[in-house]
Amino acid sequence: MCLAVTVGATKRSVLFIGNSYTSTNNMPLTVQNITTAMGDTLTFGVSDPGGYTLAQHSTYAPTLSLIFSQPWDVVVLQEQSEMPSFPPDQVVTDVYPYARLLDSMIHANDSCTQTMFLMTWGHANGDPPNCGSYPVICTYAGMQQRLHDSYMEMTQANNAIVAPVGVAWRVMMDSFAPAIWLYIPDSSHPAVSGTYLESCVMYSSLFHKRVMGCTYNPGIATSDASTIQRISDKVTMDSLYQWQQFGHYPAAVFSDTCGGMYTMSFTATSGLPASYSWAFGDGVTDTGTAVSHIYPTSPLTYPVSLTASNNCFSETQILQLDLPCNTTGIASNQSHSPFNLLISNQDDHSVSISVGGSFTKGRLEVFTANGIRSGSYQNVDSPVSMRLVPGLYLAIYTDSLTGDRIIKKFVVF
Repeated sequence: MCLAVTVGATKRSVLFIGNSYTSTNNMPLTVQNITTAMGDTLTFGVSDPGGYTLAQHSTYAPTLSLIFSQPWDVVVLQEQSEMPSFPPDQVVTDVYPYARLLDSMIHANDSCTQTMFLMTWGHANGDPPNCGSYPVICTYAGMQQRLHDSYMEMTQANNAIVAPVGVAWRVMMDSFAPAIWLYIPDSSHPAVSGTYLESCVMYSSLFHKRVMGCTYNPGIATSDASTIQRISDKVTMDSLYQWQQFGHYPAAVFSDTCGGMYTMSFTATSGLPASYSWAFGDGVTDTGTAVSHIYPTSPLTYPVSLTASNNCFSETQILQLDLPCNTTGIASNQSHSPFNLLISNQDDHSVSISVGGSFTKGRLEVFTANGIRSGSYQNVDSPVSMRLVPGLYLAIYTDSLTGDRIIKKFVVF
């Protein structure tokens, strides 16, 4: 029922505190390149000496100098790759106190700064040097679970948020390895594809926006980049509340429901505490969490915006809403279009799109969920076959004679 989702351009200043899991392939710069391609702005600082622990960072002069150098929006903390996977009583002694100490320094510098933990990934073969004394981490899966649990405990204990890189990494390992391999030969550090996954998750965690359709590619296969984007969105954005529930970082994420030709309902869906401000695009506003609105009875596109804010942060999402609509999720410029769109998935990520009913040759356009055009066809009067990367798409058909338009969402698997 909607043409596209756009978002208000957002600026964030971020300090990355980590080690070689941050510096390999220059992850912060990759995040910045993704951010620029998505129309947002990222400025960043980095402290990432190889092998450094949070304990070492807590007394490392360059790290402390950066923490107190300016009021950062977000400070990202990434522990040495093995330590959070060790036995819980050891992590309680060797990791958690230094996470708390760094978090206290971050908030002493600026109470509004949001601490974010970067949940890392297990080694491809587990941790053989240490698994003799702790068999849990002898495998990738066991090590990954321990990392997950420790990072979630740190996140909750420090009222922080977490970038679920390790969770996305596990989905990739379970479903796409070894065809898409995320490691360099040491089976620990990220290959370029691994850094791209890490950076996609970081972007969405920082900006609350999906990366599917992002045009920045660090040099990996296009199909691999699309798969990584899709998994990043699935893990990060589809469960945003799970990763950010303990922090104070509002998200302008919302859903829309058609209640009639010109009646719409909108719901803020992040679950995070915030003040909400709606602008429906026709001069009417609201401040509820779940709101309904009746539009003027004339076909038009309305920019619906939601701003989520608190005393520290504010962000806006805009939905380009095409009315009238109906409850099937299809919009047109008439209440009863004489045609419809038929979409069927084929093999090899292909779809066939045809127009059924009474229509004149018209224009068919296909867009990604981010509004990026994937195809445009004129004078369509027979099925069109397209091969697309997996993801969510919008097909828009406009009748050349009447101007009637119909829009349909579809997914390529």
